[in-house]
Order: sequence, then structure tokens, then C-alpha cells
Amino acid sequence: MKQETRKKISESMSGRKQTASTREKISLALKKYWEGIPYENNNLKEEENV
Repeated sequence: MKQETRKKISESMSGRKQTASTREKISLALKKYWEGIPYENNNLKEEENV
């Protein structure tokens, strides 16, 4: 797809409100994404510097 076409689509989509179902899908996808990221314990790093 040409860059010019992408820009036109982007401009036409900006400012549009998402439906409730779309917001829910995005929310669920982000929750699933963040659950998959490994947990990093920052307290261990602070104790090493002491």
C-alpha cells in the first residue's frame, strides 16, 4: 500500500470514537499482553546496591 494511501486512511480514521465492543477487545488484548511479560522484582536490584 502506498504511503499516501496510508496517510489518507489515517487522517480519515482520526477523531472517530470506538465502539464499546472494540474498547473491550482492546482492553482484553492488553491485559493478556501484560500477563505474558515476565515479572521483574525491582527490590532485588535495590538490595544488591546496598
